[in-house]
Amino acid sequence: MKIIKSLFAFATYFSEKSLPAPSLYEKWTDIKAYQEIIAKTFQNKEVNLKLIKSNSKILVEHSDCLSVESMPQEFRNPKLIKTLLILKKNTKVVHELVEKKASDSEIKMASDVLIDTFYKITELCSIVE
Repeated sequence: MKIIKSLFAFATYFSEKSLPAPSLYEKWTDIKAYQEIIAKTFQNKEVNLKLIKSNSKILVEHSDCLSVESMPQEFRNPKLIKTLLILKKNTKVVHELVEKKASDSEIKMASDVLIDTFYKITELCSIVE
């Protein structure tokens, strides 16, 4: 019985933490705009290279709007701010790879890192909420 309770608690914890609370995007509209573009590039757990290539400049533009000043006060903490800076850097790396016509595998690897960083931000925000 103890194992079942532990498994249930574990499943409940991760189901609550796996998706950001809807209010995140209501509170921080700049991250919502970024998310809308990133969601288009990520389909069936894979990066759609054609879409990442065509949207990399737009992602950079949206990442430029992401700032501590535009972030809701309750999300402002050192870990989230550091992750936001990493997201902005990773977004520029993907765009630079697209611009220099790097191999698909290089762009995919950089895009995977970018998406992981984005999910880390949403996870950190959901912990705060």
